[in-house]
Amino acid sequence: MKNLITLILMLLALTNFSQNVFGDKRATLFFNSYEDYQQNKPIDGLKLKEMSQYVTTVKIEKDGKTEEYKDSKIPYTWFCNNQGMLMRVFNGKVYYVIIEGAVTYYVKAIEAWTGYTYNTSTNEMRTEIMFMPNPNEVFKEYYSETPTSEILVFKDKMFNEYLEKYGLKEQFETDKLKREMKDNVLDYKNKEWQKRVKYKKLINEKIIK
Repeated sequence: MKNLITLILMLLALTNFSQNVFGDKRATLFFNSYEDYQQNKPIDGLKLKEMSQYVTTVKIEKDGKTEEYKDSKIPYTWFCNNQGMLMRVFNGKVYYVIIEGAVTYYVKAIEAWTGYTYNTSTNEMRTEIMFMPNPNEVFKEYYSETPTSEILVFKDKMFNEYLEKYGLKEQFETDKLKREMKDNVLDYKNKEWQKRVKYKKLINEKIIK
């Protein structure tokens, strides 16, 4: 399984910067603030050229010249990867912003590759987000109370409390996953993670009503 994950990630890395998957005009751009990201006001002359497998380094093009930075030295807090996913740098680590809203949720890039993969059965990009954990790290969930506040570990206890508070506990428990013959261990784990993403979005919808 480790070899399979590594192979998939290597293949993704080869195509990582040749494909703006969903046509997001903010892909590979940098922003001075979250508000600038929302208003599509990128920093002039900056472009993301490359990210390492688990984003421990990035290459940034500035006014035509490319420089490489370790994650702890990236001089910008907000940018988008080639798929248009928002990335946030916090305390020297890069995070994928998975859900923006009343509560913002993240994946730490060193713990898992996160994004959209190609479905060979349909010849289209999958619209559901995929997670491919780093076998050398512990894959955890993270959140912040606002999009710009401190990033903290999101624990199962908190998730259960949110489900109960917003009347989603029973729905979550009865929303059973289907294991298909083609599913390997990682496929089924992704279904579990995608279900959690679904209910985090539902929680956010409840919070803002």
